[in-house]
Amino acid sequence: MNEDDNKTYPAKVVLVSFTVGVLLCLSLCVYFYSSRTESTESRNVNRTIQQLTTDGDRATEAVNSAETGLSEAQDTANRISERIDESASVLDRLQAELDDIAKANELSE
Repeated sequence: MNEDDNKTYPAKVVLVSFTVGVLLCLSLCVYFYSSRTESTESRNVNRTIQQLTTDGDRATEAVNSAETGLSEAQDTANRISERIDESASVLDRLQAELDDIAKANELSE
């Protein structure tokens, strides 16, 4: 019986050592795979952040450009309105002069 114990003891040690070795290898594989995946995911997140930042900058530039265009359009509309008022005033004066000429020549009713 003592001999059987001596034979099974090294077999148990080998089996336990093999199991520990396999578990160690599996845990290392999981660690390296997860660190690689996190690295890839981290790069993807950084790329996404950069893309969003770039898109935000472009949107800001577009809004600023639109505000500038709107301001210029408003200035143009104001100048046109002033010209219309000036033209209406000139037409009123011309009409008054025509009415005076017609009265002077006794052409009005």
